[in-house]
Amino acid sequence: MTEQSTPPIDARDEAALLALDDIATVYVNDSRWWQNASFALPLLGAVISLAVGLLFHKAEATGFGLFLAAVTLVMVPVVLLTWRGTATAIVLTAEGATALHHGRVLHELLWGDLRRIERVEYLGNVRHKLVHGRDEFLTVESEIEGALDLVERAFELSGLPRSSEREPADG
Repeated sequence: MTEQSTPPIDARDEAALLALDDIATVYVNDSRWWQNASFALPLLGAVISLAVGLLFHKAEATGFGLFLAAVTLVMVPVVLLTWRGTATAIVLTAEGATALHHGRVLHELLWGDLRRIERVEYLGNVRHKLVHGRDEFLTVESEIEGALDLVERAFELSGLPRSSEREPADG
């Protein structure tokens, strides 16, 4: 059996771990804001279209490249704002789960408050919601390294029966 390598944890997330007790497991999101498709795809399209347009003197390709460059610029603040709410690490402890973004606590839940775990699939992207409290949830994005293992560990640590996992009808 080969040993699976885990991505390195962000230094700010690692510093935040010092405030947590009884850490069971740390799951890392090693993606970056600029890897978001809403930014990366128009940027890639802009580069290709501009290169084709300028190289082959095609006004249509150059115009499309400029349009995609404008879309890319418009998407930068949107992507940056949504990135601020994305967990760069999720820490499971004996008491609950904590989602961190570069050392800042985004969301916390206690295992005793966990009501169910939902599997949500949207356009081929699977994520899980750890639902607790009154319509509150901690989202486990598919970009988290070992997301399925995180869900399994959440069941183990919380004592929640597997029958509580469900896939919502409204997706």
